[in-house]
Amino acid sequence: MIKCFSGYLNSNVYLVYDKGEGMIIDCGCPVNEIQATVNRLKIEVKYIVLSHGHYDHVCYINEYINAFPNATLFCHTYELKVLRDMEANVSVLFGDPRVYNQEFSLLNEGDTLSVGELKFSILLTPGHTPGSICLLCEDKKILFTGDVLFKDGWGRTDFKYGDYEKMGLSLKRLMGLDPEIVFYSGHGPESKIKYEIY
Repeated sequence: MIKCFSGYLNSNVYLVYDKGEGMIIDCGCPVNEIQATVNRLKIEVKYIVLSHGHYDHVCYINEYINAFPNATLFCHTYELKVLRDMEANVSVLFGDPRVYNQEFSLLNEGDTLSVGELKFSILLTPGHTPGSICLLCEDKKILFTGDVLFKDGWGRTDFKYGDYEKMGLSLKRLMGLDPEIVFYSGHGPESKIKYEIY
């Protein structure tokens, strides 16, 4: 099951759960509503996963760590330099300059995370940031794309460490997936791969 919560700058925060286990993707909204949902559904949150390190997706990270102390906090190896650079994580643009020095467990291409019977593969899809990741559950045809791919659009590449050419390659990779996959992005509604042609 998937629940979406609206966050800062209309960023999406996702709670994915199955068989009593859960994973939270991004930390862009206050934790209260998510915590209430987790408590009501009696979910054990195993992971907090950052799709990438931009401020609108990580600004409430400490609240999440405190609310779910037994959850493992993940980001991609390449995203550490974004999280620890206030210009690259764009917090300085919002008048709230921060560096994120939390204790992260590191993900890499091909790693997997399991939630109940759901198994998610980590896809490294750089361009928006160096360590932008997508999480793919092939069995259920579900993909979380962060700010790489949106319905009718894709993530910008003009922030520090953004790379237009790498974004093009990442989009090409996603367009090569099963066209029936439903993807859930970092902003806006879900869509299917087959409706996004680049």
